[in-house]
Amino acid sequence: MKVWQRVKAVFSNSYMEQYLEDWAKGNDVPNSFGTLTQETALKYSAFFACNRVLAETFASVPINEYKKDMKTGDRQATDDTGLYPILAFAPNDETSRYNFQESMMYQINLGGNFVAERLIGRNGKIAGFSQIPWQLYDITRDQNTRRLIYNLHGGGDDSVNAPSTTVLRRDQVLHIPGVSTNGIVGMSLLAYAAGTIRLGSTYDTFNQKFYDNGATPTGVFEHEKFLKDEAYNRLKKDIDERYTGLMNSGRPMLLEDDLKYKPLTINPIDAELLSSRKFQVEDICRFFRVQPHMIQHLEKSTNNNIEQQSLEFVMYTMLPHFKRVEDNINSQLLTPQQRAKGYYFEFNMATLLRGDSKAMAESFSKGIQWGYYSVNDVRRMLNLNKVEGGDTHLQPLNMVPLGTTPSDTSTGAAPTDDGKEDDDEVDEKITYKVNEIMDEAGNKGNI
Repeated sequence: MKVWQRVKAVFSNSYMEQYLEDWAKGNDVPNSFGTLTQETALKYSAFFACNRVLAETFASVPINEYKKDMKTGDRQATDDTGLYPILAFAPNDETSRYNFQESMMYQINLGGNFVAERLIGRNGKIAGFSQIPWQLYDITRDQNTRRLIYNLHGGGDDSVNAPSTTVLRRDQVLHIPGVSTNGIVGMSLLAYAAGTIRLGSTYDTFNQKFYDNGATPTGVFEHEKFLKDEAYNRLKKDIDERYTGLMNSGRPMLLEDDLKYKPLTINPIDAELLSSRKFQVEDICRFFRVQPHMIQHLEKSTNNNIEQQSLEFVMYTMLPHFKRVEDNINSQLLTPQQRAKGYYFEFNMATLLRGDSKAMAESFSKGIQWGYYSVNDVRRMLNLNKVEGGDTHLQPLNMVPLGTTPSDTSTGAAPTDDGKEDDDEVDEKITYKVNEIMDEAGNKGNI
């Protein structure tokens, strides 16, 4: 709204409602670079970097199909449903699994939703998926059935106002909504972060113009008298040819006729601009819940806290994305009968949640030694099946089953001459066992 329109509408009941809507969508910020689109938004480095780190991290984690034994809780990898080769390798002839998941995250971040058409084979089963750009559809409800329908717009037109050429039903697509207030249709971060993106892009544009062609006003020339045109033009030509531009930066100046050069320091307005640019980067990170160091904004990061921030990124940023996609795949692509039999898909986040193998092995060894982990507890955390006798918890004294006296040798413990096993021998045995488990998990691709 322009100023006079706001003044005219100030006495109307709809003014505040319209202003709040403009504020939420970012339309209250003056638009100095044209319409905000996906292309213009991604030119803002912080917005692009947040999208990239989320998409590439999400695409780096593979998805597996499992069948869970409903009685014992054990599970095993399987491909009985026929969906695993599609989701784990290639959803169609033109897209790999990595690119499919990468595109999925971009679509959710930019448009709020990911929609892919199900490709059906001759046997009537799903043979693949074809992702649909978020600009080419809108989601509504059928007036008769009240079920969701997806109106596709043809002709390569990015506008949702283009004539609809195809209407797909819910059972013809895989629809994964992003952050949502109704749980059905996701909200576009591109729309809700529009004001922040525009402001950040405006700062970048100003900064580019400010330093364009190396013509930054870093100083002024002073002379006691008025320069004649000939002297002025000669000085201007000499400065343009010898001292401006990147290749001439740092070259000492030769001044004549009592001409003096006075350097300028950065003024408070420019200093505030630099501070504001930093804040806009943090503001974009806030929208995506991405730690600033993930996009190389290291101003407040140290070697002491960056590891903890990386763990928080996995737990509080990536985990909700993985669970959102897992739940939608399991609920939309698997039949009720398949889910009842224990079939489900799950992303293997183990590689993101763990540190280095040495630190992990030491942690598991301590857990077994002090009795708060059993061998099967460790195997379960490494996505391995149980082993017989692996549910026994040990106690520090002689490392025997909890509640067993040292004189009871039926547990298989090997006491020393005085009835006690040396601590170093105990640690060595546990470490050896944990390393065996780690090797098994590594061979199966679980770590």
